Amino acid sequence: MIRLTAVIDLDGHAPKALTREFTTRNVTLGRDASADFQIPLSTISRQHARIIEADGIYVVEDLGSTHGTLVNGRRIGKGDKKVLKDGDIIELTRAKVTCNIENGQVALPVTGENTQAIAANAVKGILKSMGDAKSEGPYLRVLNGADEGVRFSFAGTLTEWSLGRSKECEFILNDPNVSRKHAQVKKDWNGFTIYDLGSKNGVQIADKTIKKPRRLHDRDEITIGPVKLVFVDPDAALLDALKDVPGFGQDEPVEADELTSEPSHLGAPAGQGGADEGAAGISGENGAGSQELGLGQDGMALEPMPEPSMPTYENIDPDLLATERVSSPMEWLFLGLGGVVLLVIVGVLLYLFV
Repeated sequence: MIRLTAVIDLDGHAPKALTREFTTRNVTLGRDASADFQIPLSTISRQHARIIEADGIYVVEDLGSTHGTLVNGRRIGKGDKKVLKDGDIIELTRAKVTCNIENGQVALPVTGENTQAIAANAVKGILKSMGDAKSEGPYLRVLNGADEGVRFSFAGTLTEWSLGRSKECEFILNDPNVSRKHAQVKKDWNGFTIYDLGSKNGVQIADKTIKKPRRLHDRDEITIGPVKLVFVDPDAALLDALKDVPGFGQDEPVEADELTSEPSHLGAPAGQGGADEGAAGISGENGAGSQELGLGQDGMALEPMPEPSMPTYENIDPDLLATERVSSPMEWLFLGLGGVVLLVIVGVLLYLFV
């Protein structure tokens, strides 16, 4: 369900607000009486824009209006599509339409109920969502072009998927402006990450070109050449439903939009460009390792790094520093055998001399 609230700026008069809720999959906006959401402004085209819903995803497109359509201040081209999220604002000249989207997520009461009641409601809602779920997991959905509506599922045993126009790609995009192997998506324990494989036209997330690997989030809009896709993670709604339940909350990982490609200090392998950057840092222009020879960039000798100092224990009880040695089972076995042999020898001596 989507609720549209239009605030109309009327010259010389107080702004007027219109609100309507829609459960249909196709909602037209315009000044004509035939529009599903009629906005009576002369500057708005008869059929100005359209909102389409599929699989719980709402997309807005301009229908060739005279003055254009903006989403959150950014203009969308004729025939172009833009994924809508809860709270997005569509501007049609002097009308600002706020979108409130409900995707059937679990609604948890914040106050007035105890922990047990909150957890019980959450579990009920999650079980219902799981029963109603039609998706097998995260997927990409094509928003435009020849393959509009096609789903690319991440189900199965693969952990890497390439996108491009080559038949060797797992996800084939039929557009001449898409590189043969344009991008790649990798799956790990933290989710899905997209990489640009040196494509000609680049990869964009939310209209911003990525320069490094980028973690994907539910409802992220991806542009590969002229092809637009949306990343859908059905499990995201289920996880969000539990985030406010006491005992289920998890600390959010500190994560930049674009992941670093530098090697970690723990010896993890370098990402894209990491090996080349490391080699350049060691070799000089002539291939001589200036850092290895202890020379700076100006040829001056570098002072050696001081050895790390050992910690002092002046204010610590010495008994606390003593470590208890734990004997191994083999040591106990040898001690037992030695004791038996000693007893046998003592018995023999007593028998001979007594």
